[in-house]
This record gives sequence, structure tokens and C-alpha cells, in this order.
Amino acid sequence: METPREDLRRLAVWLARRRAVDEVIAQLTHYGPAASERVHQHLSALRQLLVLETEAFAVLEESAPDVPQLPLPATLADGDTVISLTAERSRRQRT
Repeated sequence: METPREDLRRLAVWLARRRAVDEVIAQLTHYGPAASERVHQHLSALRQLLVLETEAFAVLEESAPDVPQLPLPATLADGDTVISLTAERSRRQRT
């Protein structure tokens, strides 16, 4: 029998794997022109991270109850700013 704790664990695994992909890509693409070369040098490792993230999402999706889905929150409106999670984490550690 499924418990809310198991559902939460599956969500946490997916989010951790998604975050790992985001953090690696942020590091590789930092500081412009050299980013393309850094990304190309790590394609197989990036592919593996993406595969792990996809697998974790599939497990989460498979276990999700079959209920009507709400629409996603609105995407960025004009003038909104995207904040890097890595940059925000660093900022919080300094304060």
C-alpha cells in the first residue's frame, strides 16, 4: 500500500535529479564563449544525468493518482526576472 511518505520520497528524488542537471548546466554555461566547448566536452555525462532525471520523473508519474490536472502556474510575465538557484543559494550563504 502506498503512503504519502513514499509519494514525497519519489518527488524528492525527481527534484534532486532535476536540480543536479540544472546545477551542472549552470556551471558549464557560466561565462559565455567557453560554455559551448565545456558543454561539448561533457555531453555523455549530461546525457546520463538527463536519463536519471527522466527515469525518476517516470516513476513519479507512474505512481501519481489519476485525477484531473490543474494548469501549471503562469510562466514569466513581461518584466519578470529568472533567478538562478545556484546564485540564490550562494547569496543566502553569504548573508
